Amino acid sequence: RDAAALVNADDPDVIEIWNIVFIQYNRDEKGLSLLPSKHIDTGMGLERLVSILQNHKSNYDIDVFTPIFNKIAEFSEVGPYEGKLGEEDANLKDTAYRAIADHIRTLSFAIADGAVPNNEGRGYVLRRILRRATRYGQQILKAPPGFFHQLVPVVVDTFGEFFPELVENQETITEVIAEEEQAFSNMLDRGIKFFTELESEVKADGGSEVSGEKAFFLYDTLGFPIDLTELMAEEAGMSVDIKGFSQEMEAQKERSRQARAAAKSGGAPQLVLIAEQTAALAEKGVLPTDDSFKYKWDVDLPATVMSIFGTEGFYEEGSEASAGDFVGLVLDKSSFYAEAGGQEADLGELRILDNAGEVVGKFEVRDVQAYGGFLLHTGVVQEGALKVGAHVGCRVDYDRRRQVAP
Repeated sequence: RDAAALVNADDPDVIEIWNIVFIQYNRDEKGLSLLPSKHIDTGMGLERLVSILQNHKSNYDIDVFTPIFNKIAEFSEVGPYEGKLGEEDANLKDTAYRAIADHIRTLSFAIADGAVPNNEGRGYVLRRILRRATRYGQQILKAPPGFFHQLVPVVVDTFGEFFPELVENQETITEVIAEEEQAFSNMLDRGIKFFTELESEVKADGGSEVSGEKAFFLYDTLGFPIDLTELMAEEAGMSVDIKGFSQEMEAQKERSRQARAAAKSGGAPQLVLIAEQTAALAEKGVLPTDDSFKYKWDVDLPATVMSIFGTEGFYEEGSEASAGDFVGLVLDKSSFYAEAGGQEADLGELRILDNAGEVVGKFEVRDVQAYGGFLLHTGVVQEGALKVGAHVGCRVDYDRRRQVAP
């Protein structure tokens, strides 16, 4: 039989259950070139294969989903799963069933493998889909708060024989999902109410877009991931100003950076070396800070103060920074890590030394930032005084570094 005409024709009865890809070429700006190693990549979708074997048109009609749907129906106040799609599923009931079933499987397997919902990377993906499932259940199916983690046992019963890690970690999976669900459920009703009122306001004004400011409020205050807000807007026939949301997000990050800097400075103005100031250091013959000693642990490093920077600019030659002054110091060498790439800056102190090497003062290091190769150690002179050319001893708080080092 020649069925070529059915390929890529959007016929719902034609699905791909197995593919084979011959990995042979690499494409770049010059065109195609042969790979040094050639291989065959193949993949098959379990659910699609089972739908063929069980004579079902939809993956969701196969027997691995039935027990999950039946359990969801115990919590639903709008009826059982009916398999409706598109326009037939006008109230999104069956869409909610499918999403919840998919998400409880994903979360159960991921947590069994050691992943946990949080605010970064794969953890944030898990948090987003958990909140999406919880919203579908409580808003669309009218399920009670706390329903979602009660689906874990049916997932374990369905897949546990072939995936024993689900059985071994069932208690942990349930606890993690329950804790996350509880945390979001506290905000979910407020978020749904806020969005419903927002939808009415926007449409009453003849609009169809959720502003970036409102989307960010849902994200920042009510814990709604932006893709969840987009989904709710799409369901309401609206869109979201993603550019405006991104601008609000960036503004919040900048406020957070400034708040952290203010906390480190004790409320003093933030000290930052811009290009003009790093150029001035270079013109004075000050070399970039040698920070190779940061890779060593539990060392006291002698160094020399090459420049002092305050709120009014660089200190003049011979001028001193006295006890209580908040300043930034550029040293010839340093054992401190500067903040970079997610690495927290080291904290600690600089011991001020006299010509005989005796301690005559102390400088508390509250932050370290790198500007054009120059490390600026910002903090407060606790005792004694400092001027350019002074000798200091770098003492990193290594106990703290052990707690924050990756």
